[in-house]
Amino acid sequence: MTIVAPAGYGKTCLAAQWHDNLLASGQQVVWVGLDAEHSNYSQFILVLLEAFDRLTPADRMARDTASLSSAALLGILATRLRHFPAPLTLFLDDYHFAQTDATESVIARLLADSSLEHLKFVLISRSAPRFPISSLRLNNDLKLVGVSELAFSDVEAEEFFAGNGIALTADQIGSLNRRTEGWAVALQMVRVLVTDNIEAEAILSYFDAGTAEMGSYLSEQVFANLPARTRRFLIETAALPALNRELVSAISDEADVSATFQDLARLALPIAVLSGQGGWIRYHPVFSAFLKEEAERQDVDTRVTLQRAARWFEQQGDCDSAVRHALLSGEANLAARIVEAAGGWRRVYATTRGGTTMFQAIIDKAAEIDLSRFPLTTLGLSVVSAKAGQLDAANHYLAIAEHGIARSSEALAADLRVVRILLSLYTDRSASNTDLSALEDDLTKREGMELIHRALALNMLCYNCLIRGDLERALHYGHLAIHAFRDGNADFGAMHLYTHVGQAAYFSGDCAKAAEAYNRLIAEAQRNIGVGSDLDAVGQVLKAELLSMNGHEDTAEAMLDWALPHLERHDTWFDLLAAGFLAQQRVLLLKGDQVAAHAAIDRVHAAAGRRGFDRLTWLVEGERVRLLLAFGDIEQAMRYADAKGMGRKSVGLDRANDLAIHPRGTVPALLWTRIHLALGDFVSARGCLSQLIVRQVRKPNVPRAIELALLDVGLMVAEGRKDEAAARLGDLVLGVSLGDYRALLCIEGVGFVDTLRALASDVSTPDIVGRRLAQSLGEDWPSRLGFGRKNAAEVQPDSGLTDRERGVMELLSTGLSNKEIGRKLDMSDNTVKFHLRNIYAKLNVSTRLAAVNVARDRGVLAGLTYPNG
Repeated sequence: MTIVAPAGYGKTCLAAQWHDNLLASGQQVVWVGLDAEHSNYSQFILVLLEAFDRLTPADRMARDTASLSSAALLGILATRLRHFPAPLTLFLDDYHFAQTDATESVIARLLADSSLEHLKFVLISRSAPRFPISSLRLNNDLKLVGVSELAFSDVEAEEFFAGNGIALTADQIGSLNRRTEGWAVALQMVRVLVTDNIEAEAILSYFDAGTAEMGSYLSEQVFANLPARTRRFLIETAALPALNRELVSAISDEADVSATFQDLARLALPIAVLSGQGGWIRYHPVFSAFLKEEAERQDVDTRVTLQRAARWFEQQGDCDSAVRHALLSGEANLAARIVEAAGGWRRVYATTRGGTTMFQAIIDKAAEIDLSRFPLTTLGLSVVSAKAGQLDAANHYLAIAEHGIARSSEALAADLRVVRILLSLYTDRSASNTDLSALEDDLTKREGMELIHRALALNMLCYNCLIRGDLERALHYGHLAIHAFRDGNADFGAMHLYTHVGQAAYFSGDCAKAAEAYNRLIAEAQRNIGVGSDLDAVGQVLKAELLSMNGHEDTAEAMLDWALPHLERHDTWFDLLAAGFLAQQRVLLLKGDQVAAHAAIDRVHAAAGRRGFDRLTWLVEGERVRLLLAFGDIEQAMRYADAKGMGRKSVGLDRANDLAIHPRGTVPALLWTRIHLALGDFVSARGCLSQLIVRQVRKPNVPRAIELALLDVGLMVAEGRKDEAAARLGDLVLGVSLGDYRALLCIEGVGFVDTLRALASDVSTPDIVGRRLAQSLGEDWPSRLGFGRKNAAEVQPDSGLTDRERGVMELLSTGLSNKEIGRKLDMSDNTVKFHLRNIYAKLNVSTRLAAVNVARDRGVLAGLTYPNG
């Protein structure tokens, strides 16, 4: 239903009576009063969520709404609505204040949701809704109440004036009603004015003016005839958005507040009772506007009342309302002081709605605030700015807070540390070791540390241990953080920890524990927030990484198709994007879809640039080089690596090749190991690989260790050290659960896997190695791959190579480059590349080394040996 009419037609009174009748009959009803701040899409959804939390407080859930996208918030709202028993009626009062295309779309989407048929809307507004309503009207699902239904008829007007000692005839009432067009507030104020002691004709003669002038006149006349005490009270409270007896008793000098409220009711002033709001009232907008003007004319400083109200709300623990009244009074410093006393930055996490709206309101007035006096509040401004992607502003506020804390006490240093480390996550910077050590020390001093502070500190330690490769400590801190968030009823914060705990398990080699963490994250996100929310996408991306690794490429691809683009558009951090991007590359490479793989790189490269994630840009560039190598474009790969700062000199850089801080993707030393292998330069390849392994300070994670071992095996085979290669393969197969990471085997191509199988079937190799290898690969391993779909045994010994291709193959096996082959055979580089592509296709391989290995195994190069073999 829509109730649409200008101010003063009794829209709220009608809706309030309906609300109370439904409530009395035992139906579920929710009343939401809106104002201008709710024109923001997210704030509109948040105020609805808060209203539902009040209706069912047992089901309320703490949410870090500052990090939620608008789509996720809408998902939460829809999920909550589905859980309410039918029927449920939602009253939205003053809907016109929040009415924008964005907020209208929320109502339209909820109305279109077939699972919410039990939900009924009552929109109380001065303007009609703009979303499509024709289908609703045709289906008789929409009732319109407008001016014609709300306006008093002459008979209703007579009933309204009857029994009040008012000396008006039926003709006078009829004339008045026609002149006011049945305007309820006008009739109400006339009833206050017209008594036996006032000449009715003098008042009625005024009603030839328009509605605005009529309202102004009536307000003035009503006010002039009120008792002096009532007039003073109305002026003093004119600026309050709403009031009740407790508030007035605390902030006013009124001797008998109860009597004053009784007078307001007796005088029948244009005052709306806020239905379901515990005795709160507000002045009608027409009357309120007049009272504020009157206060200004009489030089009454209403700011004092607002400041007193702010302090009263603060004492009641209602920080949001306290800040709102402080800002209305023009005292932005008071608002900052209130937030400071309430915990400052912790308010972002400690409430159901999160403190985003409150901090954004303070940011709008930041120029008026001496922020150095309120470091905890300023840290909150920094956090909220970072969550909104405003990183320059976040760093600006952080610098102010650091200056303020330096001038105050060491007690605030712990707050500064945890927020500074939190910002490093959003800005993709490494937290300093000094800060992390101090953060651990802070946790040993439990006295005075609030639960949310402790939980976030543990969260930050978990994440920073994870990105440094300290997996055992990451798991330890992660589980502690989950318990701390749960103890603080902050389930939203606890869900985030599953991302860190799951990744730590995955890198440790426990894919079952990782899957358990991701499944819990997905289940809780879908249940508590909604399908398709940000956290649902996070869980799907991380789970897809597992699936792409252990042989379920199709399932992983389907999950990534929606979840990865979702994360690219919404709030996230580096390692989640890295996990999703590399899982997608893995799937596309296994399918042999080179074009789609390059397109995915382009898309993620753009996302990295938008977010300023330099590490993601570096990772993407490295994968481009590896993709070029995988499809045989060696010279292009070398040129691209040089152009992107990954040339030969970068092999010797410690940080660029530290596998602990680069747990995913490739690094320069790995790239050049592969490049030299592809070129047949096994000495240089061995040098790069050995240098990489020796320089590692921390033990590589399990998937990285498998990759290194496979490279080592392949290089040993190329070097002619087959016995050592077989022993190395046996150690690998028996030492880890290789089946959980089988993609690392398959992604090297059919030729490489055939080489491994040949090593495992050698008479000197224990039978268990071959059985374990076959189990890890799975019986269907070649049929799943577009990268090399046929088994080598199915290809004829000569592989169909032409004489010219055999000549290229023979020179290739000696380690010559494309240019060198071209000079010997009098071919251009492009002709050599053409022949190589045909050779790769016929041998079902994608690299030079694989081509040489397969050709030798099939007898194509039976009489040839490697230069150093």
